[in-house]
Amino acid sequence: MDQDADGARVGLLATQALLLSGDDVRIEVDVAPGAWLDVVETTGTVAYEGEAPSSWTVEATVGEGAVLTWAGKPFVVSDEIATHRRTRIRLHGTGKVLMQEKVVLGRAGQLGGDLSMSLEASDDTGPVQVEHLNLGQQARQMPGVFGNLRSMDTVTALGWTPEPTGEPEAGTTGPGETYFPLDRSGAALRWMGIGRFRDQLCDATFAAWREEAMRDYRHRHAERHLGQAEEETCLGEVDRGPAADAAAAAAGRPRAGTCCAP
Repeated sequence: MDQDADGARVGLLATQALLLSGDDVRIEVDVAPGAWLDVVETTGTVAYEGEAPSSWTVEATVGEGAVLTWAGKPFVVSDEIATHRRTRIRLHGTGKVLMQEKVVLGRAGQLGGDLSMSLEASDDTGPVQVEHLNLGQQARQMPGVFGNLRSMDTVTALGWTPEPTGEPEAGTTGPGETYFPLDRSGAALRWMGIGRFRDQLCDATFAAWREEAMRDYRHRHAERHLGQAEEETCLGEVDRGPAADAAAAAAGRPRAGTCCAP
């Protein structure tokens, strides 16, 4: 959809119906050190009813100084299906990840089948966030789990800890929103409600956090390129030799080896 010398915005588009009963979709993403990747889901995904369980797995590796952003569309769980969403993320160095997951239980007039979700994120030190959610029909009726709610929207930032962008008036969008700063570098904002169109916070938060992540990326990237250019200039001056020194002195330029001096 868009690109420059360091990264790209890529649209994710299914070429056939999914998730059908028995489907096992796996997406692997590897963002090289210093690169950026923005994944855009062009449509939502429906886990259709059927006897065989279905699954959707994303495995992402993000290199040193890289940024991965992924804006998910609604993942709809039909009646009479068991489906699992799994996300595995490995961060290296100062890499950053921003992901949004929208879940809707049931199509129009349905209550939705059994859904389980897991997120396993780690960096070079160890686990950053590990979460397992059981939203099966029986489990979500237990006190304090999900009750009669049907929608959940989660924005997760890893590699830095952004602050929430705002808070709507209590009760206007659902039971409420919760902001979780992680023990290590990261944060999650989660909304739950009766219908995804009532969520007024998560889309705006994703947009703001993405701009923050990319602004920091561009700043670091510019500094890195400037440092490399200065180093190459110094090396070039050093390699030019005595004849170049004499010419430089005659032209009033610094002699070799002094260009990087304080």
